[in-house]
Amino acid sequence: MARESKPTTRRSVLKRGGIALGVGAGLAGCSGNGGGGGDTTDGGGDSDGGDSGGDSGGGATTTAGSSAEEFELTFATTQPPENVSVKAAQEHFIDVIEEETDGRITVDLQAATLGGTEDNLDALEAGTVDILHESPTALSQRFATEYSFAGDPFVIEDMEHYHAVTEEFLKPEDGLNGILLDNGIRLGDAFYVGNRCYTSNTPVTSPEDVQGMKLRLPQYETWTSVWDEIGADVTPVAYDELYSALQTGVVDASEGPISQFLAVSLYEVQSHFSVTNHLLDTKHFLYNEEFFQGLSDSDQELITSTAADAVEGMTSDIKSREQDLYDQARDEGTTVVTADEVDRDAFVEAGQPALEELSDSRWAVSIGDVQDLA
Repeated sequence: MARESKPTTRRSVLKRGGIALGVGAGLAGCSGNGGGGGDTTDGGGDSDGGDSGGDSGGGATTTAGSSAEEFELTFATTQPPENVSVKAAQEHFIDVIEEETDGRITVDLQAATLGGTEDNLDALEAGTVDILHESPTALSQRFATEYSFAGDPFVIEDMEHYHAVTEEFLKPEDGLNGILLDNGIRLGDAFYVGNRCYTSNTPVTSPEDVQGMKLRLPQYETWTSVWDEIGADVTPVAYDELYSALQTGVVDASEGPISQFLAVSLYEVQSHFSVTNHLLDTKHFLYNEEFFQGLSDSDQELITSTAADAVEGMTSDIKSREQDLYDQARDEGTTVVTADEVDRDAFVEAGQPALEELSDSRWAVSIGDVQDLA
């Protein structure tokens, strides 16, 4: 939530007035050589953008001899304040930024206050939000469907693999980041959100176990293609109807992270949670590019390096919490089929024809090139 008694700054005045930021020192009435200058690194956060070095002070410069500029940045997420990822972002990013600058930079956290994914992306593009957490699936759906592979089933193995894919295909300006920059958004570093797994009333350890099983999926064409190929009977059901659809037998199974399984009380209508780890959920730090270019070099470095450190702490916190969630599911009577019991390689092999078809017809890169980075 917005903090009280924030300093009124050039940036906050411009933001309230709808005036574009980062248009040079002339607007700020100050020299590019002032105390706000320094190094500039690329868009930190989750899958960084690229360095933008130089001496020019940009929008956050101050006159020579004066202190660095005070300002408030707006940081948004679709998740509520009690969500583990929001708590982790508060600890590892927001608090660190404010402490490192002795309150010179303050953060207005908007957690689940601006609407859904599209609303938050609208706000980021418009510049009413400066930093946002969002997933590669959301980004590909809105801006670049050819990069959906970053959030499709049985493509990414783990965070190490995802980081390699980010460096090779997402972060470069001739990759996803370039498309985002054309839309006024800079890609930052990624953190772990969870693994999507399989819920049902029988154990699922191999493709044979899902043949003909009515599986509820979100309406993503690429996800449907892969699970169809594996042999499930994919059935579209709205998220808010998921519980009742499982309860009444409209569908036999669903998929999602353990947090969703508990939040929606699916343990009441599904006896098994099988850790298929078929889709790695991640989110990136995303920066409004005008905001980013309006920062001094030293503030760019501070924010992106803090974000780069933060994603490590956030990932660790979220993974630790995940183990507690599995224990909670067991306490509710759920049989958790562990990852060691699931033949994930067999699922990948069964879905490979669909992955190759998607690679040939839709993706910006080949599935082989992605899998080789694992």
